[in-house]
Amino acid sequence: MTDKINAGLANPALKRYEAEQQAKGTKKEVPNIDPERFYGNMDYTELPSVNVLDKVYIPTWNNKPADVPAVLKLGGCSILTHQNSSGIIANPGSGKSSIMEAILASYLNPGCDALGFEVDPNCRGVIYIDNERTNTDVWNSYYRMCRRAGIPEGATTNNILIAGLRSIPRLAERMTVIEKLVEDNPCSLLLIDGAGDLVSDTNDLAQAIESRIWIREMTVKYNLSIVTTLHPNPNSNKPRGHQGSEICREAECVLLVKSAEGDTRIITSDFEHGKNRNNPKLSTAFTWSENFKMFITADLDQIKEAKQNAKDTLKRDQALKLAQQVIPAPNSMTYTELKSAIMRKTSKGDSTARKSIQDWDGWGIIHKRPDDRYQLTL
Repeated sequence: MTDKINAGLANPALKRYEAEQQAKGTKKEVPNIDPERFYGNMDYTELPSVNVLDKVYIPTWNNKPADVPAVLKLGGCSILTHQNSSGIIANPGSGKSSIMEAILASYLNPGCDALGFEVDPNCRGVIYIDNERTNTDVWNSYYRMCRRAGIPEGATTNNILIAGLRSIPRLAERMTVIEKLVEDNPCSLLLIDGAGDLVSDTNDLAQAIESRIWIREMTVKYNLSIVTTLHPNPNSNKPRGHQGSEICREAECVLLVKSAEGDTRIITSDFEHGKNRNNPKLSTAFTWSENFKMFITADLDQIKEAKQNAKDTLKRDQALKLAQQVIPAPNSMTYTELKSAIMRKTSKGDSTARKSIQDWDGWGIIHKRPDDRYQLTL
């Protein structure tokens, strides 16, 4: 490998470049690197060759790439297009495996409840790589995928492959297996659950860069698109380590799965590290169904409304408790007396006290009598 790199660096084109730099008073320094670790299997004898230059795309009026539909949508909005990658940030237990199963189910049966995900039905197939879970867990994913898609037991699941790689702990071997599976099972969409398992150290920048390059290389070499899942840093929405940062930097779309009320989850690109290139921000939701014993699509507007109603109810209950202390029945106060009493009780200013009176009156906690005095409504 080192000989190949040295041969590439000795190429006449690079020699000319070095001479130009020396003429300008500068000198090209060959970086001190570990070739096997940083460059992988890349053959640098090809770098200055015509073959590599042929891979460079220079747009003209006559070579516009063909328009192709989005490989993956969420809530009707594109989140992954041809030869791109996207990332989903999720804590353990947040439902990311259910999301992967839903994406697979959408391909098998576009009419099923796939938690808002839609796979292009014309794609060649989908491969799901699970790097973390046991064989039993992986089989259960296969079962749930079929159940969600309405596939009866014993029926074929054409162009779908789920592979558990927990028994392949070594990084180099795992990467080789993933590529072999893609070679033997051509697909348009590759799902990798556990991007942290594509490096041996998520905080190693060189490994993270090489992993990002590998993902890009896979999309071009095998003409596919990739979705990876990532864990966030503790108590944060930021993807973990240099690995998370590098994958999200190049990703077309970065989504976050976050918990809402009860067993409801929200999937959104509308957060600090989220994005959805060339598309608007989006948010959807899914929730656990005891009836179906699986996650199902939820109405995000209803969730937001319920959350706001809960906040309003709490705010009113707190206001009622304060009003009962400030103006207990059957006492009554003028507007000025009530405002002063609220300010003394809460240590708040004049404007806050005025707003409290307005809210209490609007909620029916107090009412104004004909003699212009305020009294608690019983």
